[in-house]
Amino acid sequence: MRPEKEPGFSPLSDKQKRKMLKEHIPYRLQLLNDAFNRVPARTWQDNQAFEAGAAAGRILLSFLGVGYSEKIDDLKQERRHKLTSGLTDDVKVRDLGGRFVDLNELLPEEKRILADFIRGVHKTCAHFTIDSAHNMTVMTYKKAVPIITKLLHHCLPTGKS
Repeated sequence: MRPEKEPGFSPLSDKQKRKMLKEHIPYRLQLLNDAFNRVPARTWQDNQAFEAGAAAGRILLSFLGVGYSEKIDDLKQERRHKLTSGLTDDVKVRDLGGRFVDLNELLPEEKRILADFIRGVHKTCAHFTIDSAHNMTVMTYKKAVPIITKLLHHCLPTGKS
């Protein structure tokens, strides 16, 4: 655990940064992309890949400072670390020397797709729900993946991933 030096910034050591850039982020990106060609799911394994990919996409968006507000059914900035007694183990893109996504730079269609994606992950993967009204469709997933990938490349330090 480490302190948050300022809102949205709790720097990592060089070793921790390398591990994030060489292992953790590529792993999540691989999960996200693996499911791309496996939806719509035809097998249990495809469905498992979709759930892992959807969760990975949600994790990457949170890492980039992008969240979802159920109240307004839209994206929101989510740049703060979760703190326990002033300390965090959360990692945000700024902790690696990158920058947060500026929601104002997203096109309205991109915002809608990402909002539907995050809400869909909440409803389809993170909780048991029945007959929930969500927009997590094959097209939502397939449209969200390249947006998330683009944002990751734009926001990581020196475009690494």
